[in-house]
Amino acid sequence: MRTASGIPISVTRKQMKSIRLRIRATDATVHLSAPHHVSDHVLYQFVQEREDWILKQKQRAKALPRTHPIDNSTRARNALLARVHALAPRWEQKLGVKASAFGVRLMKTRWGSCNLRTKKIWLSMMLASKSDTLLEYVLVHELVHLLEPGHNKRFYRLMEDAIPHWRKLHKELHGE
Repeated sequence: MRTASGIPISVTRKQMKSIRLRIRATDATVHLSAPHHVSDHVLYQFVQEREDWILKQKQRAKALPRTHPIDNSTRARNALLARVHALAPRWEQKLGVKASAFGVRLMKTRWGSCNLRTKKIWLSMMLASKSDTLLEYVLVHELVHLLEPGHNKRFYRLMEDAIPHWRKLHKELHGE
């Protein structure tokens, strides 16, 4: 399938409930997964309605630095984890939350994640090459999820209270 702008889209049909559109960060390719029962016409409309978003995400993916592979060695992981452990206690106290553990792993499509059930926070090894300020922003973002699971008004208000200039940091982190 192609968009009106001629962007090629890989379509996979599988047993699922809803349509999923994603742009692979590594090569900026566009992938669409859809339930078997959804018609080609509906898929085409779905893609057309999101074409501006697709173009923006493709530009973001292409802008990601690709010059250096991510060092995922034990030494690099321990160094990043040490940085996290140096920053975390202050923010846990300030926010009134306590993560059960912090971990680092190779995540190519996100900067961090928060498991609400276990209260464990994972951070991407891509943060190893970022400043402490950007690492701190991602850490705070994930800690705030312990207070507010979703990205809603309350979440953004909590982020604003914690780091008033978080939007600027978000843009810097995403290369905007």
